[in-house]
Amino acid sequence: MLSALLRALNETLHNLRTNFFQTFLSVLGIIIGVGALVAMLSMIDGLEAYGKEQIAAGSSLENLLVRANTGTRIDGIYAQRDTIALIDQEVVTALMDSLPYAATTQLTYSNTTIGYTADSAKIGLRYQAYTLPSLVPQEDSILLSGRFITEAEAARGERLALIDETVAGRLVGDTAAAKEAVGLPIYLLGDSLTVAGILKGGNPEMLTLSLPLATLNLLADAPTPHPTLNIALADVNEVLAAQKFTDAWMARHFASIPDPTESMTRTGYLEQLAQGILVFRLVMGLLIGIAVVVGGVGVMNVLLMSIAERTPEIGVRKAVGANRRNIITQFLAESVAIATIGSFFGVLLGMAVALLAAPILNYFVEGLEFRAIFSLNTLLVVSVVALMIGVIFGTYPARKAARLDPVVAIRR
Repeated sequence: MLSALLRALNETLHNLRTNFFQTFLSVLGIIIGVGALVAMLSMIDGLEAYGKEQIAAGSSLENLLVRANTGTRIDGIYAQRDTIALIDQEVVTALMDSLPYAATTQLTYSNTTIGYTADSAKIGLRYQAYTLPSLVPQEDSILLSGRFITEAEAARGERLALIDETVAGRLVGDTAAAKEAVGLPIYLLGDSLTVAGILKGGNPEMLTLSLPLATLNLLADAPTPHPTLNIALADVNEVLAAQKFTDAWMARHFASIPDPTESMTRTGYLEQLAQGILVFRLVMGLLIGIAVVVGGVGVMNVLLMSIAERTPEIGVRKAVGANRRNIITQFLAESVAIATIGSFFGVLLGMAVALLAAPILNYFVEGLEFRAIFSLNTLLVVSVVALMIGVIFGTYPARKAARLDPVVAIRR
């Protein structure tokens, strides 16, 4: 078949040279159809990427949350598990060494308890523990007074905490003097912490305190924390694949625990976008398919002209032993060769149109950063289209050539 295709390609090039204008007009339909298809697919891929980037910019779509399953629901009753997977820094390090996607991580844990001021006044606190560095860089603008806790201080186990403005006011007994709470002690979980910084704002109904997870583990009455692992992927398109990988990894790592963890993403918007893009892609594909069909008719026209001109040659080939299969194979190969040549130039045309259209759109739409994307899927689609055009529209001319009577054909 390969040798037949090479012979067909030579024959096609010969026809282009001898009947260039007529053959070119017939193949022009394929060039335009495939060009439109390539331009459409690359622009839609660019539109999908732009949509994902815009959604990601307004939310944490790149984040994958993983936490241990702490309970099981039995007959509608939630029961605490006897064995719970412990996701600690050692587990996180092992996971990240295996994860085939670029990402950063942070462990976070939150709970509520009763804290105390230096004069033993009770404070209902919602405390948050975390590992450093933070996924989102901390900005000095959110500090009312003091400073953030450093990684080195957390590693040394220094008992430091950050509190909000409302808690600071409770510590000093005067909301207006909240800044003076830096350096004061606050008692939490049977231990004493020193206020390192005060964050602006605060909700009187939800007093918050934050501290490094390493510090929490050192407190006298600290519970066994089951933190949530936040994995921030560098590429939002890899979130779902990373989720699948992480779930499988956790199941292997905690093999003795059934369903040890659960994972969550915020990719619902991406799924909706992908569904909308798919519908748009199919609709546009059907419309542009009309141009591709016109191109296929052009291929059929080229072959029918070729058969008319080479009828004596076909008769001689059949007279010297060529069977119907040989003739059909020859002309189907020519059809595929013509479609391939037309598709090649169509790809070049489509790429040129897409590359030209993108900056034009950016020029007329303020703030738009749109770009055309040429993916492997586009090339595969074009390859399949070229093959289908060659086979479908070459079948009738090939069968017609194979049915010629050799004696009648030689006399013509």
